[in-house]
Amino acid sequence: MILAFITGLLMSFMGSMIPTGPIALIVLKRGLGRQKLSALCLVSGAALAEAGYALLAYLGIDFALSRYPLQASILRMLAGAILIGFAVICLFDGHTSQKRTISHDYTGTNFLLGLSIAGLNPTLLVTWTGAVAAARATGLISGIHAAPGFALGVIVGPILWFWILLKILTLHAEFISPKTLRIIEKVLPIALLVLGGIILAQAFIPLMNHR
Repeated sequence: MILAFITGLLMSFMGSMIPTGPIALIVLKRGLGRQKLSALCLVSGAALAEAGYALLAYLGIDFALSRYPLQASILRMLAGAILIGFAVICLFDGHTSQKRTISHDYTGTNFLLGLSIAGLNPTLLVTWTGAVAAARATGLISGIHAAPGFALGVIVGPILWFWILLKILTLHAEFISPKTLRIIEKVLPIALLVLGGIILAQAFIPLMNHR
């Protein structure tokens, strides 16, 4: 159980270090805006959803995506729509991050946002299926009894990494000029908008082929 927990933690921790994907972009924006609590709540929601996919992969339910491709496409469409909506809200938000205080961070909303974005990304099941297969091949994890520990490690890993990242951003925030911060605040939503569009486009391809 302990070895499975450590394995899940290290795999999710290292996977989170690559600054790609919508969660990383949103956390970066929140971190630069000194919204540490909202960023951690967002990551916690995403980590919980990702742990769910990791647990499904561990239990061998990876056949779901190949068996139900249309349902997977619908989930991607919802995820893309959420990202685009969030990006549009950020683009037209008239308040700068410096003007916000922790009391304006809606922790529950951020948790649900992270849970939705990751939960509506069925490709995580494919990713974790490969990761679990590799871990099992090396003998690091084995047996159904170790599944809860592995899933718990997957939850802790991203939270730990993004906590470290947010700590670094907070310590060095004074070196970022207001002008640079405003540019970053505009660029990140645009990146999310593009990413949401790509996800929507990828979701439509199986639907078009099905017709």
